[in-house]
Amino acid sequence: MKHIYFLLLVALSSLGFSAHAQNIANFPDHPVKLIIPYGPGGAVDITARILAQDLSKLWGQQALVDNKPGAAGMIAANAVAKAAPDGYTLLITDDGVLISMPQFQKNMPYNTFTDLMPIGMVCMFPYLIVANPQSKIKNLSELVSAAKANPNSIDYATNGIGSTHHLTWEAFQRTANIKLNHIPYKGAAPALQDVMAGQVSLMFVAISTALPFIKDGKLIPIAVGSLERLAVIPDVPTIAESGYPGFEAIAWQGVLAPKGTSPKLIEKISGDLKKVTQGADYKEALILRGTESRTSTPEAMAQRLKMENEKTRALVKSLNISSE
Repeated sequence: MKHIYFLLLVALSSLGFSAHAQNIANFPDHPVKLIIPYGPGGAVDITARILAQDLSKLWGQQALVDNKPGAAGMIAANAVAKAAPDGYTLLITDDGVLISMPQFQKNMPYNTFTDLMPIGMVCMFPYLIVANPQSKIKNLSELVSAAKANPNSIDYATNGIGSTHHLTWEAFQRTANIKLNHIPYKGAAPALQDVMAGQVSLMFVAISTALPFIKDGKLIPIAVGSLERLAVIPDVPTIAESGYPGFEAIAWQGVLAPKGTSPKLIEKISGDLKKVTQGADYKEALILRGTESRTSTPEAMAQRLKMENEKTRALVKSLNISSE
């Protein structure tokens, strides 16, 4: 009798493993939410919608973009961290939400390294220094000269204290040996609106966000943060070639899942991301927006997060930046 009971348990267990494997193989069998930490129209939103369109085609199920802006991205990240680990709620975000913001928050609602599981990178893009068309600053040399002549007289906007935009400006000020006046906003959209309105002089912004306004003449591109010029704005010099060799201002975006998600499911979604990000349609759509497709394994993304976390912590400490 005991022998029969044992065999029954083994059989039931095998059925369970078989069903689980089948569920992963059939994933997804209903719509998947891609949660993003910003409002519509920004760099992450643009990439997420292109990615969602291609994933929907691949999966035969809708990948739905769900904008959850607020608290410098923490609302969206926390929502995913607390979601069911079934693969149907994923986070697509830039590195700022994962690395920069936690350096300035004493009571984080989630931990990037224990509450979220990396799946893979999806793109990389440079930041661009832009100015209002009425600004007297037309290039980086004029910016630095004016700042040295009158320290703290030039305002720059960011999407918040501790954001990637903020840290990039702090790093550039140190490199150029200048002092600018920081005007933090609660998001990139209102900051960009004030730059276009002439309320603030300058801003670092994602190239994909800035391009439409540059074409409409509402923004002037000053310098781009990639080490090489971009094909979409070939006349705009890089920061590196403008007298600051090696200076780079870039960001990347990746997809993460809630803690506890099955490693097999992580592997399945990562493989699907790879198919999309290596596809010609996805690559072309990003190139038109000054963005490059990127693919990585979950392990490679985890290693990058760790490396950038250590680098950012050292930068924040050395600059003595406070959230107050």
